Amino acid sequence: MYERALRRALGDIVASIPARHLSIQWDVCQEVLIYENFFAERPADYKRRIIAELARLGDAVPAAVEMGYHLCYGSPADEHLVMPRDMAVMVEMANDVRRVLGRPIDFLHLPVPKDRTDDAYFRPLAELKGFGDTALYLGLVHHDDQKGDLVRIDAALRFAPGFGVASECGWGRTDPQRVPGLLESHRVAAEALNGR
Repeated sequence: MYERALRRALGDIVASIPARHLSIQWDVCQEVLIYENFFAERPADYKRRIIAELARLGDAVPAAVEMGYHLCYGSPADEHLVMPRDMAVMVEMANDVRRVLGRPIDFLHLPVPKDRTDDAYFRPLAELKGFGDTALYLGLVHHDDQKGDLVRIDAALRFAPGFGVASECGWGRTDPQRVPGLLESHRVAAEALNGR
């Protein structure tokens, strides 16, 4: 039922907005939490079901429309519901969707917690397969932590030679007073990345 509702909403959007002006991002949070065993119960074949659903939703986006996935750990009160041990679950999900999907993934966004600057967190990035034409964005820009942003960039570069930078999650619940600082942090991080 939920998937049908999403597909109807998607149909309305693509019928109303020209493809060249549109980008669809699937926010994949509950599914990541299921993989991470956040909920008390999950079906035995949860991985197959989730990947099939994410691929069907991706394939529902017309090829002329930019489409990507944001793999999310939730962010109420700017805190993850589950802290990722490393990027392995995200890489597994991305690889599995990519394998089943019938269209390209134009972009992929993966979060990076503020305190993760270690190789162990980023190492699974080296296992992304078939994403040569996909823009990878790492959500490693954090409020008031420009020095840490640069350390996270350097750590990620050891395992992913090409990526863009972004904040860890969306700004829908962000304090508006933070926005100028976040924009400046993105500028600094992007310039630093381009210089490496």
